[in-house]
Amino acid sequence: MGMGYTGTVIIALSFTAMTPVVAREMADQPSPRNTPVVGLIDEVQELFPDTRLDRPVKKLIVHTARNTLASVHVLVTGLQGTETIAFAESDAAGTPTPGARWYQLIDVPVLENTGLDRNTEKYSGMENPYVIRRAPFRVYDPFKPVLSPLAADSTSLALRIEIPIDSTMAVKETVHYLKFDFGDHAETLEFDVIVHHARIPPISRSTVSYINWLNPDNICRSHSVEKWSEPFWDMLAEYARVMARGRQNAFWFLWPDYFTFDSTGNVASFRRDRLERYIKTFLDAGLTTIHGAPLVGRRNWTGSLDMLLSARAADGKEVDAVSEKGKQMLAQMAERIIRVMDENEWDGQWLQGLFDEPEDPYVDRYRELINVLRGLKPDIRILEATMTMKVAGLVDVWCPQVQEYQANQKFFDERKKMGDQVWVYTCLSPGGPWLNRLLDQERLRQVYIGWALAKYNLQGFLHWGLNFHTSKPFDELVRFHMEGQYLPAGDSHILYPVQEGPLSSHRFEAHRIGMEDFELLAQLKVHDAPRAEEIVAQVLQGFDQYSTNVTAYRTAKKQLLDAVDAYSKE
Repeated sequence: MGMGYTGTVIIALSFTAMTPVVAREMADQPSPRNTPVVGLIDEVQELFPDTRLDRPVKKLIVHTARNTLASVHVLVTGLQGTETIAFAESDAAGTPTPGARWYQLIDVPVLENTGLDRNTEKYSGMENPYVIRRAPFRVYDPFKPVLSPLAADSTSLALRIEIPIDSTMAVKETVHYLKFDFGDHAETLEFDVIVHHARIPPISRSTVSYINWLNPDNICRSHSVEKWSEPFWDMLAEYARVMARGRQNAFWFLWPDYFTFDSTGNVASFRRDRLERYIKTFLDAGLTTIHGAPLVGRRNWTGSLDMLLSARAADGKEVDAVSEKGKQMLAQMAERIIRVMDENEWDGQWLQGLFDEPEDPYVDRYRELINVLRGLKPDIRILEATMTMKVAGLVDVWCPQVQEYQANQKFFDERKKMGDQVWVYTCLSPGGPWLNRLLDQERLRQVYIGWALAKYNLQGFLHWGLNFHTSKPFDELVRFHMEGQYLPAGDSHILYPVQEGPLSSHRFEAHRIGMEDFELLAQLKVHDAPRAEEIVAQVLQGFDQYSTNVTAYRTAKKQLLDAVDAYSKE
């Protein structure tokens, strides 16, 4: 995504709610220094390899809906780096929970801080006070499945355990004993999960849209598979599975992947079978919304206003999208895509992009190209990451950046009244206090994306960076973008590749939790919208104003679950 925001950032201090601690109990005495120290960490709390456990949490209580995961992180400090650590989970009778899974968190570097406005601090030369730490530092993000025992290779170790909460699970409190054995030292921690009546719907029945753009070529490079080979299809299905796990219910496809052209700009081949298999891979995983990727791009972001078609004819030359040849190629592709959507009865699930982030100077030519598509399908629905408000009547699903939405809320509310949808997106901007998904921001910011969507009655969220990493995804979290610009830490990817497939991340799971919270808020709004607004207001007042206190979030979450319980039926 081209990230061209140049507006003014509104600075607003986050507040810390003063509420009693309801989610954890602290040890009475500081732990001794001559043995490993073990403590529980709330999964919505950011976590560092040098985090101190002066008073480790030995018991943690969480409240949860059904049809989700109840998870907690375990930090071990004071290791020599040579220990073998055994770990296990069970109930009071010593019976392991079916489906419980352990993971090891991996720390990654943050070499520069996010900018106060956008990019990194070097972009504007201003220090950003709204970061969790000053760079450079390391923070836990990706996590990989592990089995007991595990050999320590550092002075600290972070683990994650996930307890599946089935959609039909009885409403009750379950106590999970987490046991750790270091050979000459053993500890048992207590993770209490209180299951409510409330239930998260499956992603096939989500009431909000959520997409991260996928880079198929990076799948090939990261996992050593040839594009369109059977190993590629297997790996694509793995990505679809992880995306669905994170409640991503929309996915994109790139038109040029399925077409070749002759030198005159006529379609030479169309791989319909390949396109249908690609789409079905994601639909089979539970995703529901098909997003045709934007077809037209800029020559560059610094001077030229040329609009280039992403597909190329056999001569290999760039094609001006608004030329006769460009319109011909666009129309010939569109005819075939429209037929596929119609004959598979996918028409109602299809949204199409044309030109990523249209700005005022492009509007007239943008209209020309939209007219080509609407001439073939008058009811085609256009989703666009919008940088201008002059495309009314051309765009059906608006997607401004969060700070632009908040600054122009009245305009976008009017578009909703006219029947348009409004999503929002983030990318390398905004920085500062705004909600985003960057590594030097609180994990609660990712959670609160869902809460902000609920507050403003928005219908979707888009981010460009599912897996647009470099060849060093665990090392280059701040990466070059264009002259004078670096992508801030984590902007390019939220999944991490290993040979076996993609790894989820702390940020991805925090975002999932927020999208699940959206569903609970949506359920409550049906019965008691003022109560939903009250609960949101306790922790969030805007995309740039929210509580960073984990206890405040857990208090509001319990109130939300209790409120939904009152209207829930078995």
